[in-house]
Amino acid sequence: MIFKRNRVSKADLHGHTVNSDGELTVLEIIDIAKESGLTHYAITDHDCLIGADEAYDLSQIKDIGIKIIYGIELSTHNLDESVHILGYFKNKLSSDATLRKLLKKQVEERKERAYKMFDLLKEHFDVVLDPKVIEEKNSITRGTMARMIAKKYGYDNNKIFGEMIGDNCPCFLPSTKLSTVDGIKIIHENGGIAVLAHPCLLKVNDVIDIVKLGVDGIEAIYPKTFNSETKYRDIAKKYNLVVTAGSDFHAHKDGKHGEVGTCTIKGREVDKFLNRL
Repeated sequence: MIFKRNRVSKADLHGHTVNSDGELTVLEIIDIAKESGLTHYAITDHDCLIGADEAYDLSQIKDIGIKIIYGIELSTHNLDESVHILGYFKNKLSSDATLRKLLKKQVEERKERAYKMFDLLKEHFDVVLDPKVIEEKNSITRGTMARMIAKKYGYDNNKIFGEMIGDNCPCFLPSTKLSTVDGIKIIHENGGIAVLAHPCLLKVNDVIDIVKLGVDGIEAIYPKTFNSETKYRDIAKKYNLVVTAGSDFHAHKDGKHGEVGTCTIKGREVDKFLNRL
């Protein structure tokens, strides 16, 4: 892809489609990314490469007007806390890639988890959700469940995540048994770079401890960095990490994530990311 020389590179490296728990299709999110002035956008569905595959294949057929970064958000755990690792790859992974085999297993585990959480929601809150959605989704997450609950019962995210399905809530179950160190390892084994997603959301783990597990970058710019961007940039500099930014878009005005293009890196930082990739 060749851009005009006077166009400054601008990248949002974290977003979700309907293939995991987003509300938009690949084509819809590409259009919005272009309208927001981005030159690069990463599709990073939860434990799923289908959206990234679709975007990559589309870009091979025609000029889509934006560079799509092939990625994923991998669910891992460390010290009994959810730690999300963003994996970015230069090209589409082959059909026999070991990461694909892992993801196939994780999809089945997510479905089993979802059925159990649906039962817990019925038991504790008399919330009844349609189980057919579990089979229709490639990767069903708590975000998927939250939108279903909000749509049917009118509850907001504060109640849903604060009382029902958030960490340590009555209906919460962990999404995966994959350790953070193994998640980073499999991304590297498949030729990718591993970036710690939204470090500002960690409560149990120390960011430095995760960095020392071998990540290549840190998502310093995020909708809820709580004025910690400088802190994460300093960590990146100290440990020779790439700095990334991500809106973590899921749905328009969902109150939990950002809109496409609202969290970005520009110019030289985009170049550094691409060089590391």
